[in-house]
Amino acid sequence: MRISVLLSTVLLAATSAFAHDFTAVVDGQTLCFDIVNKKARTAKVTYRGSIADATAVDVKGLVRIPAQVKHGNATYTVAAIGPKAFANATALTGIVMPQGIEAIGDFAFEGCTRLEQVVFPGNRVKMGQGVFFRCTALRDISLGSDWTTVDLAMFRWSDSLQTISLPAKLEQVKNLKKLKALTQVNVDPNNTRFAGIDGSLYNHDGSVLYGVPRSKAGRLQVKEGTKHITAGALADCTALTSIDLPTSLEDLPMRELAALDGLQTLVFRAESPLTTGYRAGKGMLVLQVANPEVLLVVPAKSKKAYQEALATEPGDYTPDTQSGSLVFTLSAAQLPATKRIKGVKSFTQYE
Repeated sequence: MRISVLLSTVLLAATSAFAHDFTAVVDGQTLCFDIVNKKARTAKVTYRGSIADATAVDVKGLVRIPAQVKHGNATYTVAAIGPKAFANATALTGIVMPQGIEAIGDFAFEGCTRLEQVVFPGNRVKMGQGVFFRCTALRDISLGSDWTTVDLAMFRWSDSLQTISLPAKLEQVKNLKKLKALTQVNVDPNNTRFAGIDGSLYNHDGSVLYGVPRSKAGRLQVKEGTKHITAGALADCTALTSIDLPTSLEDLPMRELAALDGLQTLVFRAESPLTTGYRAGKGMLVLQVANPEVLLVVPAKSKKAYQEALATEPGDYTPDTQSGSLVFTLSAAQLPATKRIKGVKSFTQYE
């Protein structure tokens, strides 16, 4: 019993203790710091009070974290932003991080509901969990110039992030589709892996479409020269009303349009219909659609070929001949009818 009481007392003392070792005033803002390594003279930004009610010290507006901070007779390099360092700082609108920040701890900016702008350092940063949890106002993000990979899921709580710019050295992008308000992806022209074309993410030469922002609305023109559309590139783009596919396109996942209930027009510029699926070993143009009334616009001289290739019968379809047991049963309501194919001599009116 005495051991239990003693343990409880120790835990209570630990959770109520102040997390910071010292404070410093930077540009009129008071920030809390914890010494990470006294010998190496490194420190991290931390919270005030206990972890249970962690909060920043009255920070507001734009905060620029210093690269170095003085305490006593020593100068410390700021190497990290600790867990919950700015938690619930509801007056914080922007944060600028200096070169040298190497890590951002779990839930560092949790509940910063007015945080709009985040400028990361050029160097790579190790990110904790839920760093921007409940940061709904984020809209201006600057990623580090030396970043080679980014997981965009860390910004998924934002209702305002419409544009994101990817730096030159980036080689991997994860969870683009997690950004529900995104309408535009920009890519540094010096990037050798990716390209931003008409707001969508392509590979560098534009032959592969990787992803269209979820909130892109109206008409989408897939770049001429694009050969492949990756599975999921168009998924969740429910605000699209028209998609214009180039003559260069070689494949289209047969279920790519399945959730696009706002799609009204689908333009095929190629004279020969694509083979997107199979039934009983026979290749055909299989399009699972959310709106069976979608209009298929094709070259006039190829209208008959499209009518013959279009899958219209409900039943089992496979995406390719190698899928084995991968079978999708499509109903009549999920397949456009041949009467919805319109042949045109010019696509001008659909541009």
